[in-house]
Amino acid sequence: MLRFVLILGTLLALGGCMEGATAVGGSTGGGQGPEARKLSSGMSPAQAEGVFGLDAGYERNPANWDEACISYAYDGGARYVHAVYRNDRLVRATDGHGAICTYGAAL
Repeated sequence: MLRFVLILGTLLALGGCMEGATAVGGSTGGGQGPEARKLSSGMSPAQAEGVFGLDAGYERNPANWDEACISYAYDGGARYVHAVYRNDRLVRATDGHGAICTYGAAL
């Protein structure tokens, strides 16, 4: 029984890694789908907030303090748009992510 619990726990943990919360350029989600296309290059975070409402997550790039990734929830909070800003101007946005963006994997 203990072996079954350990195997099940390992499988669940590995299953969580399949969806990962990578920042921009990651393989999870990352499509230029209809939600991401609601944002335009050069928009400010305030303008994006007018489109999606309050952000669901914010993280500054530790390697470049001029860059930040802001996540916006859609589809009832099940999916996220990752919007990358440099100097408070949108440089790219992708959607279809299962978690908020993070630069943790980039370190």
